Amino acid sequence: MLHRSLRRNTAAANFLLLWCLPFWLCSATADEPKVNPAKKPAAGTPAVPQPAPDDPAAPQPVLKPLKPLPELLQKEVAGRTALNPEGTVFLDAAGNRLLLRAEVACPDCILEMALVPEGNREHETILRIRSKAFVIHAGLLALGLQPGKPASFSPEFKAPSGPVIEVTAVWLNERGERQQRPLQEWIRNNTHRYHAAAMQGPPPNLELPYKALRWDKFNKEILWYGPMSDEDRDDLLGKWDHEPYRAAIRRFHEAGQSRPMQAEFVFAGSSMFRDEETGREYYQAEGGHLICTSNFPDALLDIREQSSASDGAQSYEGWTERIPPEGTPVLLILQSARREQPTPAK
Repeated sequence: MLHRSLRRNTAAANFLLLWCLPFWLCSATADEPKVNPAKKPAAGTPAVPQPAPDDPAAPQPVLKPLKPLPELLQKEVAGRTALNPEGTVFLDAAGNRLLLRAEVACPDCILEMALVPEGNREHETILRIRSKAFVIHAGLLALGLQPGKPASFSPEFKAPSGPVIEVTAVWLNERGERQQRPLQEWIRNNTHRYHAAAMQGPPPNLELPYKALRWDKFNKEILWYGPMSDEDRDDLLGKWDHEPYRAAIRRFHEAGQSRPMQAEFVFAGSSMFRDEETGREYYQAEGGHLICTSNFPDALLDIREQSSASDGAQSYEGWTERIPPEGTPVLLILQSARREQPTPAK
C-alpha cells in the first residue's frame, strides 16, 4: 500500500523526480544548465501528493529580478541540472551535491531558521531563496538520501532524525575573493538575551541599574542583558566581595561569549498534511521551515538537538561579523556527511 507521505517512499520519490520536475525545468533560462527530458511514467505508477498549486485568484507578489551571480559563483553551477524554473536549485549528480542559490536576508537577527523562502519570515533567518521547499526535498532524494523524522514534542521532546547534511556557504568577499565556510560558522549562541541569578538582595552601595545590570525585586534576581566584556566583568567583580554575586557575574560573562553552533543539520523531511474537506495534500515545509536552527514539526532540515522557538528563548543568532552584507549572493552546498552511502537515484 502506498504511503501517503513523501518520506520513505522510493516509488514516490522516483515519480516526483522523473515526472513532475521536467515540467518546471522547461521554463529555465538560456543561461541555466540544460535539462534532459524525462519519460512519462508508465501507467499504474502511484500518484504522489503534490503541493497545492497557487490560487490564481490570489494576488501574486511582484518579485525583483535576482541579482546576477558573480562569475566565480556562476562557474560553480555551470553544467549542473537546474531543478526549478527560477534557477536557484541545482543538482550536481556527479559530485553528489545539491547547490542552492540564496541571498543574505539578515546578518544580525535572532534566528529560528538559517534559510527560508523569499518573503517568508526574513527577520528570523540569515538567508532567503526563491524556491519551493519540495524542490529542495526532491533534490536530496535524487542524491539517494532518505528523510528521517522531524522533531516531536509530546509526550516528551524527541530530536529530529535523518541523514546528517553538511551545509557549506560559498560567497565572494568585498575584494571578489571566493570564501567557503560551514554554515555553522555563521551561527552563534544567542548572546542578546537576559541572564539571571537568584540572590537575597542587590549589591550594597551600587545604584542599579548600572550598565546592563538590573535587580528584579519581585523574583529576587540579579539580571544582565547581552554580552559582557572582560572590562565590564572586572569592573562588576570589584563592586561586591560576595561569592554568590561574583559567581553570577562570572557566569554572565561566560554565557555572553560567542561560540559557533556545534549542532549538525539532518534531513528530517517535513511531512504531508491532508485537508479533509478538499482531500488535497500539502507539503508542510512550504510554510517556510527550510533549514532550521529551532525545532519545528514540519522542518525540511533541522538541527539534532533541542532548540526553542519561543520568543526570548531562541538558542542562536547570526554571527554578524562573519556574515556578508544583506543581498549578497551565496551558494549553499548540501551534501551527505557520509560520502560513501548516498547513491544518486536512477
